[in-house]
Amino acid sequence: MIGILRSWLLTQPIRNKVLVFGVVMSSIPLILISLYYYSFVKSDLEERIIEKQSLILKNLSREIEVDFDQTWRLINERAGVNQLYDHTESNYYNLLHESGSIEEVVVTNEQGYVEKRVSRYELNLPGKEKWLPESMMLKLQTNDQAYGKVEFNPYGQPVIKLAVPFTENGRQKTLGVVLQLQKIIGKISSLRQDHSSYIYLVDSNERIIAHQDYSRLWRKQPNEKSDDVVGVKSKLDDLGWTLVMEQPESTAYAPIKQMVQNGMSAAVLVILVVSLISVSAGLYFTNPIVKIDQAMNLLKQGRGSTRISINRKDELGKLANSFNEMSNELVLKSRQLEQEKERLEVVVNGNGAGMALVTKDYKITWMNPVLRNWFKNDSLSLPCYALIGGESAPCEDCPIYDPNSKSLQDKRLKFKTNNDEDKTFRHRVFPLNHAIEGEGEFLVVVEDITEQQLVEEKMVQTDKLSALGIMASSFAHEVNNPLATINAYAEDLLDRIDVEDETMSEGETEHYLRVIQQNIERCKRITGNLLNFSRKQEWNAEVFDIQEIIDSSISLVDYQLKKNKIHLTLSIEENLPGIRGDGLKLMQVMVNLINNAVDAMEEEEERKLIISALKSKGGILLKVEDSGNGISPEIIPRLFDPFFTTKSAGKGTGLGLSVCYGIIQQFGGSIEVESKCEEGSVFKLFLPLSEGKGR
Repeated sequence: MIGILRSWLLTQPIRNKVLVFGVVMSSIPLILISLYYYSFVKSDLEERIIEKQSLILKNLSREIEVDFDQTWRLINERAGVNQLYDHTESNYYNLLHESGSIEEVVVTNEQGYVEKRVSRYELNLPGKEKWLPESMMLKLQTNDQAYGKVEFNPYGQPVIKLAVPFTENGRQKTLGVVLQLQKIIGKISSLRQDHSSYIYLVDSNERIIAHQDYSRLWRKQPNEKSDDVVGVKSKLDDLGWTLVMEQPESTAYAPIKQMVQNGMSAAVLVILVVSLISVSAGLYFTNPIVKIDQAMNLLKQGRGSTRISINRKDELGKLANSFNEMSNELVLKSRQLEQEKERLEVVVNGNGAGMALVTKDYKITWMNPVLRNWFKNDSLSLPCYALIGGESAPCEDCPIYDPNSKSLQDKRLKFKTNNDEDKTFRHRVFPLNHAIEGEGEFLVVVEDITEQQLVEEKMVQTDKLSALGIMASSFAHEVNNPLATINAYAEDLLDRIDVEDETMSEGETEHYLRVIQQNIERCKRITGNLLNFSRKQEWNAEVFDIQEIIDSSISLVDYQLKKNKIHLTLSIEENLPGIRGDGLKLMQVMVNLINNAVDAMEEEEERKLIISALKSKGGILLKVEDSGNGISPEIIPRLFDPFFTTKSAGKGTGLGLSVCYGIIQQFGGSIEVESKCEEGSVFKLFLPLSEGKGR
C-alpha cells in the first residue's frame, strides 16, 4: 500500500506534493499529541479506578472480618463458660439470642458426633449425627478454631460451620455453630457503586457465593481474567475467600472516548484550515517552478535557451536567474563539446594506434578505423582475446578478469595483419571508471611497435658489443692461461714419447691427458659464455636457476675483478625458486651492472663488490653493491635515460642502464638505485615469481 501511494505521489506535480505535505505535516503532530494524551489519560484513569476499587474492597473485607471476629468472640466465650461451670442448654440459647446469624449450636464428642443441639428452626431431637467433617477435625488438632465449607440449609440458604475445641470433665469436645451468610450476601449486593461496576465473593472452591447479579450465584468463577474489564481482588486468608470488583472497559473509558471524538472534530477543522493555507502557499511557490520546468523542456528539445522572467528577489527568483545563466552556459558548452568531439575523432583515428572498447565478457563494442584495417572483416565479431591475442580462451591474468592484475597492461604480441605482414604490437588495457555497463568498460590500445622493437634490439646488441670490447682483454687472459697449460703438458708428453721414456706409466699418461681435457673444457666454457652473451636473439622465456646466471655473469668479468683487485662477496640464499624469463638477458644486466661497479671503484683504494640474492615478497631480490664514489642525487632521475652517461668519452655509450631497465621491465620486475656520494651505490633488481612470464 505504501509503495502504491509513493508511486502515485512521484507522478504528481509539485503543487499537489506541497498540498499533501501540508496536510500530512499538520495531521501527524495532532495525531501524535492525541495518541500521547489518550494513553496518558487512559493510564491515569485506570489507576484511579483501580485505587477506588481497592479502597472499597478493603473496607468490605474489613467489615466481613469484623462480623466473623464477633461471632468467634461469642463462640469462644460460650466454650469457656461451658468448660468451667455451665453445661445447660440455656447457655446455648443465649448464643442464638445474641447473634441473629447463628441458626444452630452443637456440642460434639471427640469423634465429631452430636451430643447436644440447640436449633433456631428445628426440634432439638437427640441422635447420633456426624456433625464435624474430617477436614475441620484435622484443623482443630493444630488450631484453636476451624472453618467449614459453604453449604446450604434445608431452606436453600448458604451457611458455614464454625467450631472451637473445649474440655469437659477431662474429655475433648467441640462447640460448633452453623452461621448464615445471608447478611454478608446482602451487604455485597447493596454495595453497587454505579450501573456498570459489580462486586462478587468467591469461596475456596471458586464458586461465586455472593454477587450483585443473582443469576451468577453458585457458578464457577472463570479461570482467566477477561481482557475487557478493569478490576481488583482482595483475599480473605482465614476463610480462603476472594472478593472481586470489576468494571467493563467500555464504561470505564467512556469519558476518554468522548474526548477523542471531540478531538477528532477539532483536528479535522485544523487540517481543513491548514490545507487551504497549503494550497495558497503551494501556488505561490510552485508557479515559478512550473515556469522553470517548461523552459527546461524547451531546452531539452533543442529549441535554444528560453529566458524566464520572474520578478522576485527570494530563492526562487535567484533560481530563475541561475537557470537563465545555466541555459546560456549550456548552449555554449554544447558548441564546445561538438568541437572537442571533432578533435577527439581526429586524435583517435589519426594517432596510428588501434583502439577498441571491450565489455566485461570480452565482447568488442567499438573499434577505430586503424584497428579495423589491421584485421579481416570476417574476424571482427570475435572476442578480444581471439581477435587481438589469437587465443581460444581469455589471456592469463587478464585485467578484464582481474582488475588488480598488471601483467597484460603492456604485453607485446605478434600476428599477421590484413595484408599478411608480420607485425609486433604493444597491447595495453585501461579500465573506464565511468563507462556505461554493456557499452564497453575497458579501453584496449594496440600500438604498432615493429620499428621500435628493431631499434631496441639494435640498442641491446650495441650494448653487448660495447661490453664485449670491455671484456676482450679479460677473455684473452682467461683463454690464454688454459692454453699455456695445455701447451706445456702436450710438449712434455711428446718429448717423453719421442725418447721412449720407459719410466712413464699409464697413470702418468692419463694424468697428462686429463689436465689437457680439463683446460680444454675451461676454454670451451669461457668461449660458450661469451658466445651466448654476444648472440643476437629474441626473447626466450623459460625457467632458469638464478645461481647459474650469477655464476656465468661473474665468469665473464672474473679477470677484470682480479685485475682491479676487487674483493667479491657472494650472498646467495639457498633453495631459491626458479624465475621464468630469458636467462641470457638477465646475464647481460648483471654484466652491465658489474662493469659499472668496476668503473665506479677505479679510483678507490678499498674496492668491494657484494652480489646478493634472496627471497622477497612474491619474487627474488638481487642486489649489486659497490664501494665506489657514488652517484650525485641530481643525476639519479636521469640514470636510466638512453644515451645518458657520466663516463668519459670512449668509455661508455649511455645504453647500458637503459637496456637494463628495458630487460627488467620485460621480466615484469623493477630496478632501483640507492647511492650516496663517496659511499658507494646499490642497484636493486626485483624479479617477480607470478608475473615474470616474459614478454
